[in-house]
Amino acid sequence: MRRTLSLLVLLCLPALPTFAQSVATGVVFHDRNGDRIHDEGEPGIADVAVSNGVEVVRTDSEGRYTLPASDDMIVFVIKPQHWQPPTSALNLPHFHYIHKPNGSPDLDYAGVAPTGPLPASIDFPLYPRPEADAFRAIVFGDPQPYTIEQVDYLANDIVKELIGVENVAFGITMGDIVGDDLDLYQPINEAISAIGVPWYNVYGNHDMNFDAATDILADETFERVYGPATYAFQVGRAHFIVLDDVIYPSSLGGGRYMGGFRDDQLAFVENYLAHVPTDHLVVFNMHIPIEYEGSTFRHDDRDRLFALLADHPHTLSLSAHTHMQRHLYFDGSTGWAQDDTEHHHYNVGTTSGSWWNGIKSETDIPHTMMRDGTPNGYAFLNIDGADYTIDYKVAGRPASYQMHIHTPRAVAPADTALLSVNVFNGDDRTTVRYRLRDDQPWMPLAKTEAVDPYYGLLAQRWDDFEAIDIQALWDGDAERQLPTFPGSRLPRRMPSTHLWQTTLPSGLAPGTYVVQIEAVDGFGRTHRDAHTFRVTAD
Repeated sequence: MRRTLSLLVLLCLPALPTFAQSVATGVVFHDRNGDRIHDEGEPGIADVAVSNGVEVVRTDSEGRYTLPASDDMIVFVIKPQHWQPPTSALNLPHFHYIHKPNGSPDLDYAGVAPTGPLPASIDFPLYPRPEADAFRAIVFGDPQPYTIEQVDYLANDIVKELIGVENVAFGITMGDIVGDDLDLYQPINEAISAIGVPWYNVYGNHDMNFDAATDILADETFERVYGPATYAFQVGRAHFIVLDDVIYPSSLGGGRYMGGFRDDQLAFVENYLAHVPTDHLVVFNMHIPIEYEGSTFRHDDRDRLFALLADHPHTLSLSAHTHMQRHLYFDGSTGWAQDDTEHHHYNVGTTSGSWWNGIKSETDIPHTMMRDGTPNGYAFLNIDGADYTIDYKVAGRPASYQMHIHTPRAVAPADTALLSVNVFNGDDRTTVRYRLRDDQPWMPLAKTEAVDPYYGLLAQRWDDFEAIDIQALWDGDAERQLPTFPGSRLPRRMPSTHLWQTTLPSGLAPGTYVVQIEAVDGFGRTHRDAHTFRVTAD
């Protein structure tokens, strides 16, 4: 009965929680002996931000804080520069205390067990770690395994090449950590922990408790495993604000979700930004992008977020979710609150590519290209003070592999051929040009939103497989050795936002030609690659 009453109370809460008269208090301290207990002689750390998910306060000269408390809250310390919280054996930062006296409601996947009365002192250990203003972070989009086999894909396709990576401050997964099966949190955490850096996580729409009655209860299992779904931490002069932007259940009905923010989350952002110097970088981390074709993201919520940033000229936001890669820039005409700057939103490509679909290669891992022609991979966010650049790294390929060039393999002398260049990390600020010989002038390609023809050929395989009913043939073959067909259908073709095309000249003499490509990305960096095609003799 107590659990039922607690759930009924939670269902009646307004969007912005009200706190009881009780308070949470404690000390943020230098844990000199590493036992995570505030021992005598271990000094408090002054001027550290601590939050209950709405209010944000600073510790006093002795490291002590006081916050309003409720019976469903997570108190967390916001990691300051030059300090780090303890991490678990799986490299998950532990910077929070969950207070749910009655625990989570009964759900298909376990939430938080009853925590009992509010402790007299909620103390947070920190450890000194000198930090430069220049650092880099690893960004994963949507690993989204639906099976343990797909966790193995991630481990062998992505994690393996990052083990022992150097000069990385932390990693972060931008939601859809798993694909609905929340029991996979443990094995995927085990796999990613092998990289060897602190790893933060964003809550995604496939990380939900789908049987939750309200949005505020949909992340109970996430909270048990990772802690708060909305929180912040600082590295160097950059402040990373993680936001749960999945509203579920939503006003769309039918058990559907939508993108947006609750009032308590925006209150947290506003309260934390009051402590952030305006010459620092603010990086928002969320799962659902704030704008994309067919988006159900609540634009009013985006505009409210932008309004809170009116005095912060150095901003960036990151998302995943779409299984495509895209850079968006917002100015005053598109809701951004400042006239003399733009807001950059980077929708990162996914580690799972197109949901681990495609034909398996010799590695027994699917060739899981995304619908816009971006190979699966991950990003590096390179920060220097309030400035940043972004690199996209294709899984299993050298860092220099930044584009795919496509032409017909052979053309007749009288024919023209379409040259397509997919610059995976390209955007509206990118320029692309080509030449066929060193002594020829460079010629521009035109940016166009179209289906990548190379991806179109890969997807055509599945059209052909279905035309001959490959599944029935496979299932009906008594001699086959493999239990299942070695691959699955690629998703429908989608226009790429980073594709450049031109028509190669006709009348070329027979022979083999090398197309040289030069792309200058939105950060001013030059990337080069080459591709061959043949002109036939007739």
